[in-house]
Amino acid sequence: MRLVQKIMEILAIILWILVIGTFAVAIVKHQLWSMGPIITYNRPRNFLGWMIVGAIASTAVSAVLKLVQGK
Repeated sequence: MRLVQKIMEILAIILWILVIGTFAVAIVKHQLWSMGPIITYNRPRNFLGWMIVGAIASTAVSAVLKLVQGK
């Protein structure tokens, strides 16, 4: 169980770095507005939207596994 929690934690960190990096590159290239909409009608719409959802999900799973492991 500890290994799965560690893998999810690493996956969450990698995904958040990718999301922040994608935003930074889009801002530098003046393409931020062309990346939208990210989430519409409660669904992710493009690559950035799916990365954000994946990062949030992996962060939540990692936190839940950490809580379960503590008991």
